[in-house]
Amino acid sequence: MKTAIKTTALAFSVLLAVSCGKNKEAEVVDGYKPIYATTQDLESIDVKTSEALENPGRIYLYENYLLVNDQAKGIHIYDNSNTSSPVEVSFIAIPGNMDFSVSNNMLYADNVTDMIIVDISDPAAPVYKNRIQSVFPVQQFPDEFGAFECVDPDKGLVVGWEKTQLTDPKCFK
Repeated sequence: MKTAIKTTALAFSVLLAVSCGKNKEAEVVDGYKPIYATTQDLESIDVKTSEALENPGRIYLYENYLLVNDQAKGIHIYDNSNTSSPVEVSFIAIPGNMDFSVSNNMLYADNVTDMIIVDISDPAAPVYKNRIQSVFPVQQFPDEFGAFECVDPDKGLVVGWEKTQLTDPKCFK
């Protein structure tokens, strides 16, 4: 009886070892990969007259202006005096920006982990005023559920996520 048990255990061990050694095909799935930026890239807040709106996020009405977040890129300011035909007056490039608020002509926006303050009393010429560092936590995963490429802090700070095809992803949400 002991011999039969030992023989069966040995047979299962051999089968397990052989099956683990087989190469399986790489699994390709839809997922997200991080978009990285350096600290220097993030500290550059630029104002432009216009920029194509690619990935609209939050929309905010302030006085006669419409402010639209372009996710992970910045904030567009439109003159909304003629509601049937808003006209873009400026774009504030804020890498990693996902959210913002306005109070008393001051725009408060996230810049990955920092909060920046911009004076928009003249929406055509916004003026950067201040940066408060390390207000927000570092985003280690995308907002969407599913597979994603694990964050590598050596590549920089995550400023956004790009939908793509991943091969054998190791991280999931």
